[in-house]
Amino acid sequence: MIGYGCNASPWYDHDPRCPGRQGFHHGIDVAMPCGTPLYSAVRGEVLDPSAPGAPGSAYGVHPFRIHAGSVDVLIGHTRQVFVRPGDRVHPGQRIALSSDSGAPDGCHLHFEVRRHGGGLGEAVDPARLLQLS
Repeated sequence: MIGYGCNASPWYDHDPRCPGRQGFHHGIDVAMPCGTPLYSAVRGEVLDPSAPGAPGSAYGVHPFRIHAGSVDVLIGHTRQVFVRPGDRVHPGQRIALSSDSGAPDGCHLHFEVRRHGGGLGEAVDPARLLQLS
């Protein structure tokens, strides 16, 4: 749907790293039907939503982060979350259902990787963690 980096999507403000009027997308969006089960790709601990680096409303009403080693994995646009802060998760564990909450372009999963405790400016391309590269 929308990959990491510069893109022409109308949802993002211009970013000086990008050509023309393009914006910068800090994660990977994967289109899917609303209600699709989401499973953890990592082993880690679900963080308190008020911890440093918490996502904003653009990620929907139920975004959450999983601390996985030196990075935080941020999951956005969920309808129902099956994990709570402090829970330990493992790869393959059902963690949420997808939705279009906070997403002007329909149901999808937003998957983002940041340095642990880092904000939006410290997001990195998640392709390596997802073994896409």
